[in-house]
Amino acid sequence: MPDHPGSRPYHVESASQAELLMDRAWLRLLDVFTGEARGVADAARTLGVTTEWLFKRVRRLERAGLLAVREVRPRAGRAVRLYRAASDTFFVPFTLVPAETVGRQNRAWHLDLFETAIGRTFLRAPFDQHGWGFVTERTPSGDVSFRIVREDGVRWADLGDAAPVMVSGWHLLHLTPSDARELQGELRALHERYARRTGTEPFLLGIFLADTSGLPGLEHARSERADE
Repeated sequence: MPDHPGSRPYHVESASQAELLMDRAWLRLLDVFTGEARGVADAARTLGVTTEWLFKRVRRLERAGLLAVREVRPRAGRAVRLYRAASDTFFVPFTLVPAETVGRQNRAWHLDLFETAIGRTFLRAPFDQHGWGFVTERTPSGDVSFRIVREDGVRWADLGDAAPVMVSGWHLLHLTPSDARELQGELRALHERYARRTGTEPFLLGIFLADTSGLPGLEHARSERADE
């Protein structure tokens, strides 16, 4: 373990370490112990969890070699152990964990969390009223999609401040390579702009864009321009 955890990325060589680091839930726990050594009780208050809950996870991170005791402070009763992460950053080579595996596991956990949050949204106003549903429609890109509406045609997005904060959906786009790169840059810039802001409520944002040419599953979807 390096003497100066923040000096350079810790080069991961263990599959058990990689398994924890490609899970953002574990990575966020570990992140609380970067920058400075902290006690479990102090870190638990920061995370909003119980000391007992966090201690079990600290022990697993410690066994994996990602966390270590940096200082022991005596006090009446049991001494306080201060833990610090092996490094502020970690390098996990794709030779140890394939990129597809990392992405699939990472997205699966967050998509489950996202769907749970969306499900709760539909139990609250305005969707707790009768008359809400979705309509199917064909988009200009040649794909089919769903749009949340009320029976009288009002869209949930038209409700203004009364509408819940959510964006959900996959969109098939037919772009030139230059347009795709432009969109990629705009999505990154949009995320970075809001990532710098600080607030009190957590919101989960997912951004997905990939070249699916040659992959099975979208053979039916052609742009209207191509049909002309």
